[in-house]
Amino acid sequence: MVLSLNIGSTGPTDEKQNKVWDVIIVGGGPAGVSGALYTARGNLDTLVLYRAEADGALGITSNIENYPGVPGPISGYELLKLMRKQAKTFGAEFEKATVIGANLKGDIKEIYTEDGRVYKGKTVLIATGALERSSKIPGEDKFLGRGVSYCAICDAHFYQGKPVIVVGDSEYALEEAELLSRFASKVTMVVPIKRVKAPSEMVRQMEAKDNVEILLGRRPLEIVGKSSVEGLKVKCPSGDERVIPSEGVFVFLGGSKPSVDWLRGQVELNEKGGVKVNPETMETSVPGVFAAGDVLGHRYKQAVIAAAQGVIAALNIDKFLNNRKDVQIQW
Repeated sequence: MVLSLNIGSTGPTDEKQNKVWDVIIVGGGPAGVSGALYTARGNLDTLVLYRAEADGALGITSNIENYPGVPGPISGYELLKLMRKQAKTFGAEFEKATVIGANLKGDIKEIYTEDGRVYKGKTVLIATGALERSSKIPGEDKFLGRGVSYCAICDAHFYQGKPVIVVGDSEYALEEAELLSRFASKVTMVVPIKRVKAPSEMVRQMEAKDNVEILLGRRPLEIVGKSSVEGLKVKCPSGDERVIPSEGVFVFLGGSKPSVDWLRGQVELNEKGGVKVNPETMETSVPGVFAAGDVLGHRYKQAVIAAAQGVIAALNIDKFLNNRKDVQIQW
């Protein structure tokens, strides 16, 4: 999905879909990008699919002061840009995409995106972090398919000339709101916290749109309606409750649950709901499929730990692809 708001990203290309990559990395946070640095430096064709410029928990962190070798304070977004730039110097390629599914069986794995693209790879590194939700807004399930949606590119055309609401606080939610603004008569972005966790340039572009309103600090209480969505009840910073009229509610909220739904049970999970791996190799229950970072559901949610796990995975991906007896250490 490519929108005018994308900063520094390139559009989807047939070339990237037609080739079989040595490594496809799903996730553009520290685990994925660190893995890409090592696989690309090891002369493996590497493609990173990332959802947003400020991807994952690191991308939306305001200040980082404890990442080794990077004097702080620095925003997580700026740190990610530095990491991606370094990986790109060794040939890693990056593509902006929302991954919704995969076929991990067989020698060639397939990764499916929201807008119909299919990418093929010999190995896959799962680095999708832990931003899924464990709870829903009351009324969300009731009106799913009757005004509630999770995909703007899928459903925006149904709301031509109609008012819609986007619930979310991330860059991803902002991009979905931008797409909807091309169809809807008005887009109201309901942000549960006091700021949008996205680059300020993107926020300013959205605020300048005539048919977009961004409401900060509004906690969604209930999606209301009879046979279909009629509005969203929110709690305002003053404590008052009000219903914002709308014919559609697009929900793009994050949480702290490992982002594994798109895998649809193809890899074994651990007791915490994260991807189960061999800690020595970061390989999952499926040969050629590895995982690293917060998607494992571990307790130590630190960028440097995710990065280290990404590197361990990368070294073992190289071992797997080249049939080595042991990992080949890079210095």
